[in-house]
Amino acid sequence: MHIERIQIEEGFLNGFDVWTKPGLNVVIGARGTGKTSLIELIRFCLNVDGYTPETSRRSKEHALSVLGSGQITLTLVDGDRRIVVSRSTNETAPRASGPFVPPIILSQTEIETVGLQPGGRLRLLDGFLGDQRLIAAAEAEAVASVRSLTAETDTIRQDMERLNAQISQLPSIEAQLEQLAPQEQQLASLSANAQARTGQLSVLSGKIAVSGVAGAAIQRFHAVVSRWRATLASAQNMGTGEVWPANIGEDPLAALRTRVAKAHQHILYALQELAAVEAASAEMATSVDAEKIGFEDQARQLRRDIEGLQSGAGEIVRRGQTLRERKAQLESLRGVLATRSAAMSQAIARRSAALDTLEAIRTQRFEERTRAAAGLNKILGPRIRIRVTRGGQTDAFATALIEALRGSGLRYNDLVGSLTQRISPRELLEAVESDDYELVATRGLMSIDRAAKAVFALKEADLGAIATVPVEDYVTFSLLDGADHKDIADLSTGQRCTVILPLVLRHVDRLLIVDQPEDHIDNAFIADTLIRSILARPTTGQSIFSTHNANIPVLGNADFVLQLGSDGRRGFPLVAAPLCAPQVVQAITSVMEGGADAFRRRAAFYNAQPPQ
Repeated sequence: MHIERIQIEEGFLNGFDVWTKPGLNVVIGARGTGKTSLIELIRFCLNVDGYTPETSRRSKEHALSVLGSGQITLTLVDGDRRIVVSRSTNETAPRASGPFVPPIILSQTEIETVGLQPGGRLRLLDGFLGDQRLIAAAEAEAVASVRSLTAETDTIRQDMERLNAQISQLPSIEAQLEQLAPQEQQLASLSANAQARTGQLSVLSGKIAVSGVAGAAIQRFHAVVSRWRATLASAQNMGTGEVWPANIGEDPLAALRTRVAKAHQHILYALQELAAVEAASAEMATSVDAEKIGFEDQARQLRRDIEGLQSGAGEIVRRGQTLRERKAQLESLRGVLATRSAAMSQAIARRSAALDTLEAIRTQRFEERTRAAAGLNKILGPRIRIRVTRGGQTDAFATALIEALRGSGLRYNDLVGSLTQRISPRELLEAVESDDYELVATRGLMSIDRAAKAVFALKEADLGAIATVPVEDYVTFSLLDGADHKDIADLSTGQRCTVILPLVLRHVDRLLIVDQPEDHIDNAFIADTLIRSILARPTTGQSIFSTHNANIPVLGNADFVLQLGSDGRRGFPLVAAPLCAPQVVQAITSVMEGGADAFRRRAAFYNAQPPQ
């Protein structure tokens, strides 16, 4: 893929309209003519983040300041496709006529500092993995599934805890019935009239118990349908996406929009059906409750009759009826509990499969990173060495745990530091859900009591988010210095650049844009290493360099040179032509060599020196 055309409306580069070429494109010009501004506007248009949050912020601020209220438009060529991408200052994202792989863009500051950031090193290496959009989508789907299923299991677990708490009352109720049995047996020896009423009351008690159990089941069904309808209702306002721009041809998404609209109709139908079921179940619950009230009225009258025949008998019968009704209800909950337990097992199994999928995706990415590092080491070694450690970046995991434990009363900083180094997010999820205090204590190097407090606090957190937090791989860059390799953090600025630039230039299949790579490196490195890397890139690809160093366009045999000028208020193209064009030769001589006279004097000096 390469940039074919760059158009800028308004701002410092207002009226800019340049057609670039495949191969090496070099932007030259005096300081203040807009070289860096052009690079940052391209980054802004294509929505390419910096390698750190700070560089992203600075790059966006730079682009907005030079664009004003204007717009930048890029025409990309990818095989036989042309993709038009535009973005104005008030848009949060670019408008593109098709998908594209973002280029590698390095600002001057990033060349010097990107190797110092774990995230920056990881992004540089990930640039060699190819198009990651499909695997990123699969990862996002797995993460969403894990989070949804964790929320589902949490809801089921709360239901089961409530059910167990209720069922635990059964032994007490059975004991009360056993204590009441002698008094009920005494009632059985009453007169035939009392016996008849007691028998009728026994039948009514059974009906009341059945009605109570049925009413509770209907209420649970009604509550589930209500929750389901409320969840589904949030989807009914989803549209079919952004309207296809009228000025770029026929809408290729028309058929898909029709299918989305059809799905939307299905959702509306489902909502109507669920609303009808909800209303019907509410009506059914009211009917069952009314029937139960009728039975209770009859039972109340029978108890009064029995009380009239023998003092205290009505209270005995009433108490027995209440206890048996409660017992029947609680016994029915055992079936509900078994159903919820089965649902819990199924949800955990589905979540385990989703976690396996997520783990497989992240393992695959690690293996791809390892292969990419090995390939780069083969080309750039032994001078430059790259290593990848699985799951070495625990900062995001630690942040998630700190947020979850905030307000728990625990001194969690040391706890989190120990725990995140020795347990995976998945292991922690399973340990918290199973109350495995011993595992948490062992991995977190803490007492059982403290582990129990941590588990209790984490139960109140979003365990799905914690379980899916990415523990990224850790990448190290080092440079051979004498007999040993030195980590990039221990190198000088110039040495860091000698590591980063050859690595960046190995992105032979990606559009590469670099702003002033020559700062902090000497001409020997430019001629021996940087130029060789530039010449090794395929001519069908594209690289864009802004520079003050004449060696890059001349020794790099640039395919296209753009000279920028400025009148102080705005920048503009002065020359846009191939390297061999006379006006380009003149521009390089005057701007980059200090003029023809300075160039001739240096040439004479070099010729006067004896060969080494």
